[in-house]
Amino acid sequence: MKISNRLKIISASAGIALVVTAALSFTTRVVDAPPVTGDLQAPAAVKEIFSRACYPCHSNTVHLKWFDRLPGVASLVRKDILTARKHLNFSEWDKLTPAAQDAALWEAYNMINSGVMPLPSYAAVHSDAKVSAAELSTLRNYLLTKKKNVTAVKQDSVAQTAAALPKALPTAPTGIQFMPEFRQWQVMSTTSRFDNTTMRVMYANPIAMQAIRNKQINPWPDGAIIAKVVWEKVRDKDGIIQPGKFLNVQYMVRNAERYETTGGWGYAKFETPALKPSPTLLEAQSCASCHRAAAKTGGIFDLSTLN
Repeated sequence: MKISNRLKIISASAGIALVVTAALSFTTRVVDAPPVTGDLQAPAAVKEIFSRACYPCHSNTVHLKWFDRLPGVASLVRKDILTARKHLNFSEWDKLTPAAQDAALWEAYNMINSGVMPLPSYAAVHSDAKVSAAELSTLRNYLLTKKKNVTAVKQDSVAQTAAALPKALPTAPTGIQFMPEFRQWQVMSTTSRFDNTTMRVMYANPIAMQAIRNKQINPWPDGAIIAKVVWEKVRDKDGIIQPGKFLNVQYMVRNAERYETTGGWGYAKFETPALKPSPTLLEAQSCASCHRAAAKTGGIFDLSTLN
């Protein structure tokens, strides 16, 4: 009995020591909160979405739950926040040029839309960070109607097609929705195919364009999106080749986990000005099979002009 009691005392003492050690290790200061030099200015509904989903990591304002301060967890949280602030800090919005601000907002939208952000591991324990489909539409509509982009949109050669878009944007069987915002993306290459008399312009969203600049395309990062606009190729009376009838817009969306069965890329095509969606899930497998031929460039053709 004496030995048993002694063991109980030792066990209890060890437990108390563990609790004391944890308590001493517990910290209320995970990261510093530098001053806000210039915050994002946006409509209240838009600001609320960014504030809730992005600001906890991408701002100087500290939004920590009690479990974010636990020993062991705190160091990981600190690393994530410092990395996030370095990439994009809404509390230092004034340090970005207007063009950089627009690019940052589109990148944020694309990261959320592709499911890359908020980080799945973060959203799993911070449910309030999740962004609904309706909130995504709010962000998209805001970005598409910003006054800064109105003039550029009117001058865009695809604007006539976009003006006739239905209110509910079409969605391909693969789950990818038509994204008119590709008009604000950077042109990554142009091609002219002699085998089917078409000409194309390829656009890269900010994530994809950054990957190209950094030569990090094998594999491409999640959230990268490539859009390809295809026209018939016509030759005028002077022999000059120019775009004719609009044929389709094609998208490739990178998400290694979601599109694992098609090489990490999701495929969508919207035919004619009516934007009839395709391909089926089975046809997407054929797309993936074809794009394996471009394995050296991560599954994307027509990158030669960027080398």
